[in-house]
Formats: sequence, C-alpha cells, structure tokens
Amino acid sequence: MSNAGSASSLHWQAVSPWALVYFVVHFMVRVIRDGIFNLLPITIVFVTQVENKLFWGQIAGAVALVALLIYSFLYYKSFRFCISEEHEILLKKGVFKKERLTLKFARVQNVNIAEPFYFTPINLVNCIFDAAGSVAQEVVLPGITKEHAQQMRKQIFAYKAQQQDTVTDNVDHQVTAQSSLFISNKEIAKFGLISNMAILAFAAIAPFINVVIDFLEQKLIAKMEGFYQQELGIVANAAMFAVITLIVLLVIIAVLLSVGMSLIRFYNYELYFKGQKFKRIAGLLERHQLSMSLDKVQSIVIKQNLVARLLKRFTVECLQASSGGMVAGVAAKNNKQTLLLPVLNAAQVNSVCQWIYPWFNSKNLAFTGAERALLYKNLVFYALLPSILVFVFCLVAEFNMWLSLGVFVAFAGLVTLSYQRYGYYLHEENGRYYMVVRKGLIGVHYRVFELYKTQSARSISTYLMRRSGLKSVYIQLASGYAFMPYIKQQDADFIIDFTLMQVESDPRSWM
Repeated sequence: MSNAGSASSLHWQAVSPWALVYFVVHFMVRVIRDGIFNLLPITIVFVTQVENKLFWGQIAGAVALVALLIYSFLYYKSFRFCISEEHEILLKKGVFKKERLTLKFARVQNVNIAEPFYFTPINLVNCIFDAAGSVAQEVVLPGITKEHAQQMRKQIFAYKAQQQDTVTDNVDHQVTAQSSLFISNKEIAKFGLISNMAILAFAAIAPFINVVIDFLEQKLIAKMEGFYQQELGIVANAAMFAVITLIVLLVIIAVLLSVGMSLIRFYNYELYFKGQKFKRIAGLLERHQLSMSLDKVQSIVIKQNLVARLLKRFTVECLQASSGGMVAGVAAKNNKQTLLLPVLNAAQVNSVCQWIYPWFNSKNLAFTGAERALLYKNLVFYALLPSILVFVFCLVAEFNMWLSLGVFVAFAGLVTLSYQRYGYYLHEENGRYYMVVRKGLIGVHYRVFELYKTQSARSISTYLMRRSGLKSVYIQLASGYAFMPYIKQQDADFIIDFTLMQVESDPRSWM
C-alpha cells in the first residue's frame, strides 16, 4: 500500500507543446544518421528499377514525412517526467515500447542547458542530465522554461553538495574568484582550418559522390576545358588544367564547410571557471551550456597539428571518464560532454591549464626523453627498409636510383622528429603528484593528469630491449592512455610502482 501511495503521489509533468519541434528534428536526424545504410538497398533498387522516379519519390517523401510527424506527436503525448521525494528524476516515454527511466541525483555528473534557435523566441531550453559522462545515459527534457531548468540544476547540485565530505566542501569553497575566457569568432574560424570537419562533411555526402562527379563532369569540367582552349590557347593540357581547377575548387569548398561547421558549433565561445566548476556557453543554432566539475576531469590533452603549428594555435580537451577499456580515448573524444577549447594561443593554454594545475607552465617542463635505441630501431624499420624497397623497385623499373635516397632522407627526418617529441615529466605540488607525457611528429601532443586517477600501469619489453635494460611504460586512464617508450628499466619500474602506490593510498574519488 505504501508503494502504491507513493507512486500515486508523483506529480508527472508534460513538456511544452513546442517540444514537438524538438522531437521532429531529433527523430529526423536519427533516421538520416542510423537509417541511411539500412535504406541503401531500397535506394539502389529505386534508382535502377523505378522509371517515374520524381513521382514515386515525392510519394515516398510525403509518406515518410507524415509518419515522422505522427510518431513525433505520439511520442510527445507519452513523454512525462517528475522529480520524486527520493531525489530521483523519473521519465516515462515511448510509443510502441514504453520505457520508464530512473536517474538518481547522486549519479548526475552535469546538468547542461541547450537553447536551440527554434526555442530562443519563446524562452524554452533543453535540459540535459549527464550520468557518468556517458552519452548513452543522458536524460533530455526538451521544451522547458529556462527558469525551471536552472531550478532543477540548483536542486541537484545542492543535494550532491550535502552528500560530499565536509573537508571537500571546505576545499571547494576556498576558490571563489571567477576566471573567464572568450574566443572571438575570427579565432573560431581558424579552428575550421585546423580540424578535420571538412573530412566529416565529405563523408556525409559520400553516398552521393558518383552523382556529384557525373554532374560536375557534364556541367563544369567540359566548360572549363573549352575555356582553356578558347580563351588561353591551351589545347594539349586543357583537360588537365580543368581537373586541377576543379580540385582546387573542391578544396576551397571543403575549407569553407569546415569553417562554417566550426562557427555553428562554437559561435561566441564563452568559458567560465568558478568554485571548482567549468561552465561553457557556445553555439549558433543552439546555444549549448555545458557544466563540468573540476574533480571529474580525468586528464587534459593539448595538441597541435601541422596547420595549427603554422597558425601558432593549440586545441585543449578536458576529458571525463568514459567507458571503452583500451579504446577509452576514442570514447572520450566522441563524448558530447568533453570540454573542448578549440583554438588557443600559447599564453591562453598556460592560463587555462593553471586554473586546474596552478604549477603548469609549458616552458618550464623538463622532459625526460626516450633512449637512442628507439631512434635506431625506427630508422631501420621506417626509413632504411622502405628506401631499400624503393631502390629495388627503381632497379627493376629502370627509374632514377636517387629516388630511394630521397625516400630515406624524408623518412629519416620524420623518424627523428618523432623520437625528439617523446618525453615525460613528473611533478610534485603540495603532496600531489602529476605527470605530463609528450609525443608528436610535426605537431605536438601533451597529456596532463594526476597519478592517483590512473586505472592501471604496466611495462612492455622485447628481447632486445631487455638486453639493453629498457622498457616501455603504458598507463591506462579513464579517458585514454599515456605511453612512454624506451626508457631505462629502473625508471620504468619506479614510475609503475610509484603510480600504483598513489592509486592505492589516495582516498579521493575521481568518478
């Protein structure tokens, strides 16, 4: 009877009717993202077998649109939520398969507020509850007022604060000053040049690439070829120049797409740090607000690729815990709750990292590099052997033999750069121990973490490495891993033993 009474006392709430727009957009994106490959065989049959494609295509589109609207409406009608007296978020949803989800306040890591452009005029938002840093365990309440979302956020964090240890609370409240960072849209556009968003854009249109190529060949390449022949007097190489022009045009389009996608994602970027919490607000079509507690940051990744090095910019990622075992790094990067600072200069990198690690200064890190045996091994496997294969190919094909020497010089240069990048640095600050691991090739990649957040540590040693007294150290984190190759055996043993001692002796929780 008590259970029935408590269940009947629950005050189930419906979201705003405007949330129907969110459900339509949400399910449309899911159909495009998840159903495109399942519908590929039907699409092939439709393109190859159906004669009146325009008519039947319109019929299929209309049916799909009506089905989408009906399903979204039924989903909206069944969508209910409430906050129970037991400090739980309860959610009922589903059309054909009814679900009831329970999320305890204690398991909520972040409460993020996203403001899509279609909700802005009516002052509605999406309230996103993130559990354990997993996208699969998100609870989204669409179409609620901003005041209600902020009230739920305060209620959840107030409850979590009561559950924390008094000592932790005292430490947290010592830091009350607010730090902030604003990234201009001009800088955000540079992230479009640095990132791989253009590759993602091309991947999205990959199923239609044949149609695009046929269209360009008929409409564009032929006209370019005629232009080069008539206007410039180039006849023999007109087709080649037309193709080169087309490639340049596609590259420009890809760059513009990447810049546009960066601006949509990070428009008017704002970052605040106060009371051991990050708050990030960014986005053009959807002003997404992300919150992250400092103790949930498992590691910081600072990276700079070739283009970023030319622009003298870095990208910083604050990674949370993510499931995935050996591929945890991939899972962490794909996690929507990862705090990404897209484009920073060197001074900004030091400033932001010092919010988390006050001792951090990239210019003062004294790295211990890998032993020379790594350089010799890589020169043999990745420079000498490829050049020998090229030499044999040139000998058989009667090409210039100097090509093999050029291959050796180029590969040897890359191997040397990679060897020089490897390094690790241990730091002690107020009885807490940190590690910075560096790697890279033309660019550079740093991972900064506190030792007690390590999940496991082990060493790898081949026969030749044992003969030379060397080991490679592999440290697994909840947000990726750190790898230090070819260091002295006594140093490797010390790092592993000391790291495991920190894990076992430190009572702090990092989940």
